Amino acid sequence: MLKRLNNDFNYALFLPILLFYLISIGVQSMAAELDGVDVKNVVTKQIIFCVLSLVAMMIVSKIKTATLLKYAPLFYVLSLGVMALLYWFYDPAMYSVTSTKRWLRIGSFSFQPSELMKLSFTLFMVRLTVVNEMRCRQRSLKSDLYFLGKIALYSLPTFLLMFMQRDFGTSLVFIAILGALFVISGVHWKILAVITGSGAAIGSLLLVLVFSKWGNQLLYGMHFKTYQLDRVRAWVDPFQYQDSIAYQQVQSLYAIGSGGLTGRGADQAAVYVPVRESDMIFTVIGESFGFIGGTIVIFLYFYLFYQILSAAIKTNNKANLYVAVAFVFGLLFQIFENIGAAIGVLPLTGIPLPILSQGGTSLIVLGIGLGVMMGFKEKTSSF
Repeated sequence: MLKRLNNDFNYALFLPILLFYLISIGVQSMAAELDGVDVKNVVTKQIIFCVLSLVAMMIVSKIKTATLLKYAPLFYVLSLGVMALLYWFYDPAMYSVTSTKRWLRIGSFSFQPSELMKLSFTLFMVRLTVVNEMRCRQRSLKSDLYFLGKIALYSLPTFLLMFMQRDFGTSLVFIAILGALFVISGVHWKILAVITGSGAAIGSLLLVLVFSKWGNQLLYGMHFKTYQLDRVRAWVDPFQYQDSIAYQQVQSLYAIGSGGLTGRGADQAAVYVPVRESDMIFTVIGESFGFIGGTIVIFLYFYLFYQILSAAIKTNNKANLYVAVAFVFGLLFQIFENIGAAIGVLPLTGIPLPILSQGGTSLIVLGIGLGVMMGFKEKTSSF
């Protein structure tokens, strides 16, 4: 029995996951102490969410990927329905702070439906990709265009809900997931070149619109909010707005910079950073443990990704590989954006740092996603 457990359980993948859970408890404790919040309460909640996430991971790891993909359309529709509930049952407290309806509240329970959608979206898009490849034996430019049209059609409800909720940051995560799927599934390079070029052109156009009066009027007409434009302005020249819209970014730079090579130590960190426990959790690591501490955390993320992709490749199953690649690149984009915003390389979008940022919904859904990866078994049958 012990031999069977050793063969089935992926200890190499579980190790970085467990380390991240332990790190999350530690950094949340430090963030609470720096902000003068009840440390015991924060740590207790984080431990509970970590345990629930681990339990969810273990349960889902027993379910075959083929079964999850079979019911992926149902998961996707249910996730869309939950997101639609935000227009009636949104959290009024979070709305008063952010002016956005991104948190669903039913009684005393509150969570972000977009976190659940990330996983449902990934599974459904992978299912569409695999089914398309099974039906289309000979790939061509025309067949790939048809496939992209189908993906765009089924993705439209998600992006419409994201647009109506003004959640531009999470929309970028979905785009990263789709981009990874297009590349790994072998979509024609001409199509990828057009998509990449169009994305670069749209990004450049948005920058022009943000820094021009007529552009601002156009963006406001498209339901963009002032705080969203301010994030771009603060990113371009944070110190010009350090006492107003760029205060958070500048404080983040001061905090990480003060950490130096080895950090100031948890007891000596003193730079105040707004929303330290969530969007800016990397500042706790940078300030307390310095460049070395931040580098170790980033290395651990890449080790986790290596183990996920390695587990998928060993199964010799295309569906598993597609799920792993889409999942990894969704997380990779969130890490890149969160840390990039903390060090001033990218504008703030409100994207949390996976596992380490505060948020029970995100942690539990990540546990479910990691459970899918833990469930990969070698030499499984194809979908």
